[in-house]
Amino acid sequence: MRYSFTTKVTRSTTVKRWLAEQGVSHRLFKKMLVDHLIWVDGQASDNGPVEAGQIIRFEIPTSKTLTPEFAPLEVIYEDANWLIVSKPAGLTSVPGPHTPNSSLLNRIAGYLVEQKIDAPQPAIMTRLDRDTVGLVLAAKHPYAQGRFDQAHQRTLTKHYLAVVSGKLPSPKGEIDAPLKLAADGIHRIVAADGQTAVTKYRVLKEKTNTLVDVQLLTGRTHQIRVHFASLGHPLIGDHLYGQPDARIPYQALQATRLKFTDPFSEKRITAELPVPALFNQLLTEAPKLSQQSDLV
Repeated sequence: MRYSFTTKVTRSTTVKRWLAEQGVSHRLFKKMLVDHLIWVDGQASDNGPVEAGQIIRFEIPTSKTLTPEFAPLEVIYEDANWLIVSKPAGLTSVPGPHTPNSSLLNRIAGYLVEQKIDAPQPAIMTRLDRDTVGLVLAAKHPYAQGRFDQAHQRTLTKHYLAVVSGKLPSPKGEIDAPLKLAADGIHRIVAADGQTAVTKYRVLKEKTNTLVDVQLLTGRTHQIRVHFASLGHPLIGDHLYGQPDARIPYQALQATRLKFTDPFSEKRITAELPVPALFNQLLTEAPKLSQQSDLV
């Protein structure tokens, strides 16, 4: 089964121009032409002229470049074009050199295959670091990806929950500190010549450590982790930026709330996750390890 769509033309134009206005990218249009997946009033068509009132139907080409992975997938929201899923720690968002056939994207492809979609081509719209957990928005097909243009990207809001070490000096604030890649090619650092990076936060609960609601106004790699580390309050469990904790093997960071306007229906879609029980436990100081004798 392929994804199929219809659209009614409202003025004199060409097939390509009309479909471009509906969000079909040039690349996707070329693939549809090659695979003969465009019809006008029920007749196979190429990039010919169309008039008001005519109906264009098109199908999304399939591709076997993405290997489906049949593994657990926690679906939080689903409709005909979109998925919002909860990503676990230890899983990359997209395939990489070390995991070409295992990632969240591969699992989404496997999920769609189980729904009888032929060689699906989903796309991750909101990536997370390998060890960051929580909500990820995915387009089920390239047409949805293409319709999520700049105007709709501006409607996307993402909030995170994080447990940071210590107590912050203010109950809310904005961290405006440019970031760039460090010389080691791994870390990100605050630097005057870096890319603009702005993070807003609000304290939700504090004990020895602090639970914060975080909103990204920009989307730089490791932005939340670097910004709080730069304040002297790195995320609990973050081995890369300075606050490992035996109670959690990854940084205490969850993409917890996601909102966007659906370009197909123009309706507002919202998904949210609860505060993880472990995050509340991390608000207290880590227990001291008992001293053990070296004598055998």
